[in-house]
Amino acid sequence: MAKPIARPLKHLIYFFKDLKQTGSIAPSSKFLAQDLVSQLKKRVACDECKPLKILEVGPGTGPLTKQIVKHLRPNDKLDVVEIHKKFYQIVKSRYRQQNLQIHHADILQFQPDYKYDFIFSSLPYENMPEEISREIWKKKLTLCSEEACISYFKYVKFRNFKSDFEEEVVKKYGRDKKVVLLNLPPAKVYTLEISGQPDIKTPTIESSNVA
Repeated sequence: MAKPIARPLKHLIYFFKDLKQTGSIAPSSKFLAQDLVSQLKKRVACDECKPLKILEVGPGTGPLTKQIVKHLRPNDKLDVVEIHKKFYQIVKSRYRQQNLQIHHADILQFQPDYKYDFIFSSLPYENMPEEISREIWKKKLTLCSEEACISYFKYVKFRNFKSDFEEEVVKKYGRDKKVVLLNLPPAKVYTLEISGQPDIKTPTIESSNVA
């Protein structure tokens, strides 16, 4: 009987099979995932925190999903959207609970009937055409509640921003940035705080909150 393939090796196989949908040669480390959910952890620790609606885009094999689920309360709701069929099947087989729904879908076609308080993503923006990256960012902003938090990461090996739109969004809404060395490759975690109705146009921004 063949032994199951280790998770990093599975990810490496999918990376070479589909470079556009797979962003790295290894799944995100638990250290990176823990930093991504740090704001969520703080929010749910507050006794007055209302039930949250949470979105994860592009979970891959689910290392970030695992950390989000740790902080998911019974009245919270988590939607996970994955376009890669094999990754969708992996995540769906690992996580089964009433307040978590996993969607095999393109985020640009995803149409929930509510907004999200937290949006997490592990999307390979650097592997995408700039116009696709821009449309995904616009989509994420339209899915934000009036006090939403967006957490995502970029690999250190790439220049800061491939998309001008992404750079302007981070400059406008960025509140924190942290480099996580214990990841392959090392990554930068960005935290954005949306206040009020987000601007999905391409704004001209003169000042920067996060370099």
